[in-house]
Amino acid sequence: MQTEPTTSPPPCVLACSGYTHSGALADRTARRLQELDVARMSCLAGVGGRVKSILNTVNAAPERMMIDGCPLECGAHSLRLAGITEFQHFKLHELGVRKHHSEVSEETIQALAKAAAILLKPFHG
Repeated sequence: MQTEPTTSPPPCVLACSGYTHSGALADRTARRLQELDVARMSCLAGVGGRVKSILNTVNAAPERMMIDGCPLECGAHSLRLAGITEFQHFKLHELGVRKHHSEVSEETIQALAKAAAILLKPFHG
C-alpha cells in the first residue's frame, strides 16, 4: 500500500491593506505571493477581530509573514495584540515605499513580491 507524501501547509502572509499607496502595495504584494504559490494569504481583520477559524489558520502555518506598508506598522501591532509574536516582518517603508508617493504599479508589486519570496524560500522549499 502506497501512501501519499504529506505536504506541510504553506507559509501564511498577511498585509496591512491601509488606505494609502503603501497599504495598497502591501495588499497587492501579499496577493501576488499567493498567486505565485509562495504563501497563502489570510485576513488581518479577522486576526484583529479574534475570529477563531482565522486565528487557527494563522497559528497553524509553519511560518508567518506580516507585510506592513508604512512606519506605523499597524499589522505587526495587530498580530502582537492577538498573541502572535513569531512572524517575519516585511517592512515596505524600509525598502523605500512611501505612504502617499509610491507608485502602485505592476513593476513595483513584482519587485516587492520577489523580495518577500526570497525571505520565505527557506520555509517553502
